[in-house]
Amino acid sequence: MAQEPEYTALIDELVRFRDGPLEGGPSDRTLAEAAQASPTTIGNWLRRGQFPQEIDPLLRLVRAVRSQAKQAGLLQKQDVAKLLDEQLWRRTHLIEARRRADGTRSGALAAQGREVLARIRPGDPLTEVTDPFRLEVHRAIGTGVAGLPNLPAYVERKHDRDLAEVVAQAAAGTSQIAVLVGGSSTGKTRACWEILRLLREQSEPWRLWHPIDPTRPDAALTELSSLAPHTVVWLNEAQFYLSPTPLGEQVAAGLRTLLHDPRRTPVLVLATLWPEHWETLTTRADPDLHGQARELLDGHKIKVPDAFTVADMAALTDTAGRDPRLGEAAAHARDGQVTQYLAGGLVLLDRYEDAPPAARALIHAAMDARRLGAGPRIPLAWLAQAAPGYLTDIEWDETQDDWLEQALGYVTTPWNGIPSMLTPVKTGADRNQRNRPTTRPGTGPARPRAGQQEPVYRLADYLDQHGRHHRADTIPPVDFWTAAAHHAHPNDQGPLGNAAWRRGLYRDAAQLHKLATTHGHGHAAEALVRHLRRLHRADFRPAQWAAAHVALDYLGAVAWLLYVLRIVGAQEQVDALAARAAAHAALDDPAAVARLLDRLREVGAQEQVDAVLARDPAAHAALDDPAAVARLLDVLRRVGAQEQVDAVLARDPAAHAALDNPAAVVGLLEALRRVRGREQVDALAARAAAYVALDNPAAVARLLDVLRRVGAQEQVGALAARAAAHVVLDAPGGGWGRRSRWTPCWPAIPLPMPPSTTRPRWRGCWTGCGG
Repeated sequence: MAQEPEYTALIDELVRFRDGPLEGGPSDRTLAEAAQASPTTIGNWLRRGQFPQEIDPLLRLVRAVRSQAKQAGLLQKQDVAKLLDEQLWRRTHLIEARRRADGTRSGALAAQGREVLARIRPGDPLTEVTDPFRLEVHRAIGTGVAGLPNLPAYVERKHDRDLAEVVAQAAAGTSQIAVLVGGSSTGKTRACWEILRLLREQSEPWRLWHPIDPTRPDAALTELSSLAPHTVVWLNEAQFYLSPTPLGEQVAAGLRTLLHDPRRTPVLVLATLWPEHWETLTTRADPDLHGQARELLDGHKIKVPDAFTVADMAALTDTAGRDPRLGEAAAHARDGQVTQYLAGGLVLLDRYEDAPPAARALIHAAMDARRLGAGPRIPLAWLAQAAPGYLTDIEWDETQDDWLEQALGYVTTPWNGIPSMLTPVKTGADRNQRNRPTTRPGTGPARPRAGQQEPVYRLADYLDQHGRHHRADTIPPVDFWTAAAHHAHPNDQGPLGNAAWRRGLYRDAAQLHKLATTHGHGHAAEALVRHLRRLHRADFRPAQWAAAHVALDYLGAVAWLLYVLRIVGAQEQVDALAARAAAHAALDDPAAVARLLDRLREVGAQEQVDAVLARDPAAHAALDDPAAVARLLDVLRRVGAQEQVDAVLARDPAAHAALDNPAAVVGLLEALRRVRGREQVDALAARAAAYVALDNPAAVARLLDVLRRVGAQEQVGALAARAAAHVVLDAPGGGWGRRSRWTPCWPAIPLPMPPSTTRPRWRGCWTGCGG
C-alpha cells in the first residue's frame, strides 16, 4: 500500500541511518522490545509501508535509535539530531493520519487514518466528562438536607437561550465560538456546563478539551494544532489564555485558524470573561497588544447579567420547592444576585468585611497583587511580608507573635460549604499532557514553580473582582512593593513594575523591572531603559544593565531592545548587546535570526552582522517552516550574504518545507525566486502541486497565481485539478468565516511599532490567522 512521500521519506531516512552510520543497530528485535511491539510489526513499519496506529510505540522506536546514535557520538551532527527529533515525528505522523482520514485514498486507508486520529486527538470523550468542578464550576452553599445533587437545580435565563442557539449551530456542523461575559459568580461557567447536554445527545460523539498545565497558554499551544472535529474547547477565564504576551496572541491566532479550518469542522469554543477583561482584550490600543484576541472575540459576546430579572425570580420560586438551596437564595440574595449567593460570593464578602485586621491585611495584599498584574498563584511569603504594611500602628502593636498563623487560619477556612477566601494551590507534576513544554522563548531561564519552593495561594474570584472595583484608586504600602521584589514570580515583576511606574513609584518600578530583566524578560528591559531615560537623560546605567542581562532566547525582544537603545542614544550599549547577541544567540530559528540581522543592520552594527554570518546561520536554521526560511533568505539577500544564501539553497529547503499552509509556501516560492534559486523553485512547485493542503481556497488561489508567475505551468494544471476535486465549496468566502479578510502580518510578539522611517515592510497573509 503506497504511502505519502512525507512520511515514507522520513521512514526511509531512518532506515538508511540505521543501516549505514549505525551499522545495522539497533536490530528489529531490540527495536521491538523498546517499542513494545513484535519484530514483525517493526519490520512492517520500516520496510513494508505499514502505518503505526499509535504515536507512542513509534516514538519509543525513535528513542532507541537516538540512544544508539548518542553512544556512537553522532547526535552532535545537525542532520542526525533533526532526523531523531520527536516533535518532527509527531508532526509527520499526525499529517499522515490526517491525509488518510481525508478520504483521498481507499476506504480502508481512510478508516485507518480516522482510527489513528481518534487515538491521538486531545480531550476526553464528553460522555466521560461528569465532574463539573474539574471544569471550574463554582460549588454551591451547603445545606443540612441529605441526598441533594452537587449542583443546585438550574433556572434557565435569556443568556442560556442565546448560548443554545450557538451550540445548535455547532451541533449542526458549523464551527462556533461563544464568549460569556459577566462578573464573578454570575453563572457563566455553570451555563457552559449545562449547555453541554445538547452535544451529549448527538449521534456523533463529541470530546471536551480543557488545557491547563503547565500554564494555560502553554497547554493550549501544545495541542491546539492537533484538535479534531467535534471538540469543545473549554476556556474558562479566557484572559489566562489570551492576555499573556506573547503567548496569548499565539493562542488567539491558533483559535482563529481552528475555527476557519474546514478539515476540523465542527468545533465549539466556550469562553468566559469578566467585563474588564473583555474590555482589555477587545479595545484597540496603541500599542495594539491584543489584535488577534480582538478579532477572535468580537461579535461573539453573550452578556450574563449580574442579577435575576423579575421573570427569572418567578421561575426560581417555582423551582425552589425541589431544592432548598434555591429557596434560601430566593429569600436572602440581595438585589437579585442569586448566583452570587449560591456560589458563596456574598458570604465571602461578609467574611472579608468582618475579618480581624491581620487577616484583612492578607486579603488586601492578595487583592492588590492580582489587580496590579500578578498571576493567580500568589506566594505566601509575599503576602506575609506585605501584610504588616496594611496595618495601622495600633493594629500592628496589638498583633500576637502567631499573628500570621491566626490570620492564615481565618482566610483559608471554608465557610458554610463554600471555598475559603484564600485557597492553597496544589502543585506537583504536570497532568494530562502528552507533550510537556519546556520554557518558551522570551520567558527567561527555567525556574521551578513557586509552589515547589514555597506555599502559594489563590484569591477567591469574587473577592478578586471586588478588590479591582473597590481598591482601584488605592496605592499599596511600601511593604507590598518590597515584598514583590523579593517574592513575586519573575513573570509578574514586569507588569508590577509597570503598575508602580503608573503610580509614580519610580524607585519600585525600576527595581521590579531590573529584577525581571535579570530573569530574561525583554519587555522589562525595554521599560527599564525607556522610563529611567525620562528621569535621568545622562545616566546610562539602566541601559548597561539591560544590555548585559536581557535573555537572548527570544531574539524578537533583543531586536526591539536594540532599537530602543539606539533611539535613547545609548550607542555603547547598542554595541555591547549587539556583540552579545552576535556571539551567543541561537541560530536554529530562521525567522528570529532574520529579525536579528535586520535590526543589527538598521542600528549600523555591521561588524556584528558579519559575526552572525561567520557563525554560519545557514547551516543551523531549521527548514520546516517555509515562511521563516523565506524571511531568512530575504534578509540574507539584503545584507549581501550571497554565500549564506547559497548555503541555504544547498540544504534543499524545498524538500523540507511543510506544506500544510499554502500561504507560507507562496512566501517561500517568491523568496526563492528573488534569490534566483531556480532549481529550488521548481522542486518546491512540484511538491506543492502534489501535496499542499487544500483547506484554504483563497490561499490555494494565491499559490496558483504564484506558480503561474514563476513559470511552473505544469504544476498550475496539477494543483488546479487537485483543487477542483477536493476544495471545500460550501463557504462563499473561500472556506473562511464572515470575518475573514486580508490581514497584515507582523512578528508573533506584539511590540510598539518603530517610526515609519525604520518600519519593516508589511506583508499580507492569506491564512485568515492574522499572523
